[in-house]
Amino acid sequence: MTMPGPPDPDVRLSPGARALLGFLRAAPAAASASAADLTPGVWQETLELALHHGVASLLHRALESRGALPGLAQPVRAALEHQRRATALDNLRNYGQFRRVARALRGHGIAVIALKGLHLAELVYRDISLRPMADLDILVSRSQVEQTVGALHELDFGHAQNLAGEAGAMLDIKCNIGFAPRDVDIWLEVHWSLDEPPARFAAVLEDIWRSAVPARVGDADTLVMSPEFLLLHVCAHLACNHTFAFSLRALCDIAEIARKYSALDWAAVVDHGRRNDWCRGVAAALRLASDHLGAAVPARVLTALGADALDPRMLAEAMQHLLSCVDLPGELVTAPNLLALHDQRGPAQKLAAIWARVFVPRAELALRYGVPERSARLGLFYAVRLRDLLRRYAASAWALNVSDPELAVAAARHARLASWIKGG
Repeated sequence: MTMPGPPDPDVRLSPGARALLGFLRAAPAAASASAADLTPGVWQETLELALHHGVASLLHRALESRGALPGLAQPVRAALEHQRRATALDNLRNYGQFRRVARALRGHGIAVIALKGLHLAELVYRDISLRPMADLDILVSRSQVEQTVGALHELDFGHAQNLAGEAGAMLDIKCNIGFAPRDVDIWLEVHWSLDEPPARFAAVLEDIWRSAVPARVGDADTLVMSPEFLLLHVCAHLACNHTFAFSLRALCDIAEIARKYSALDWAAVVDHGRRNDWCRGVAAALRLASDHLGAAVPARVLTALGADALDPRMLAEAMQHLLSCVDLPGELVTAPNLLALHDQRGPAQKLAAIWARVFVPRAELALRYGVPERSARLGLFYAVRLRDLLRRYAASAWALNVSDPELAVAAARHARLASWIKGG
């Protein structure tokens, strides 16, 4: 018995990718039988893809629930078991930090919405060993950003100096700022919006706050998005914010949300999907999750959002981009502006983009290097900023524009997808 193939023949999946998607969506009998049929080489590719995409724990769950684990080669089974244990341990630490933050902010009267991984691992997957987190994300009101940064400073997050005022100056420039505890290797992002200015999703924030529900996350009282907005946010984050240069884990999140909330208000999903500037992105993400992972998205919802009328060639490119993004340098995945820079044809456009990247607003520079905005020394840190950017991105920029044709192809695909998602 073989793995179910992708619905679109234009999506050319490798044997390992086909196997991984099949395990994550297949019926029990199919998954169990196919697990024994795969060659060691295909299993190695499947394992590597699962690890790179952050879905090894989900692969372990799928195989475990179908009784297929005993038939695996010992190295494959051991790697999956190790990753699931490691995810659980990492998330215990993550939730411990979130508990400190949530309780402290609550003590200052600051309302917090736990975003993405924090919400998904505990309340959707219901098993913190299944959903890894790259960082901790929280949403606070614009009016409480400075107060939030001050409270985090008391918890030893960020630089030695309290830069709450500088954070307040960022409200119309960025959508979030990041901090790390001075003694723990964890990254916390404080969001006040869901997208960089000019924010495409600004109008939806009021509805998100209005519909947020109380929850217990990491043994702390907080707020979380309603299931409908959680689904919309995950879809928009994948398609609109990252243009599918993300990981397969996002599609798994969509499928898990649809499975968990069988009574989801799909009419609200359609309504907000149509009214906000994320319709094509949401439609594409839901369509890919439905097609490739069997996500329980009703056909009427896909039709209402226009998902069944999407260009199949662009859907194929989106899936290819999603699956292959793990081959991109990490700094390009986290810096889509650099990928977009490749598509800037004229040298003047490229120079302007580079200039803006180096000479960021003084408040942003202050937050990055821990120097108060009023300090006379702050201007000197533009040179430090240039040095840091060169260290981080010079090799990738050279490969992107000169030495790596395959990377240039990926960048061109990224540009096409970004234009398509925006309606171009």
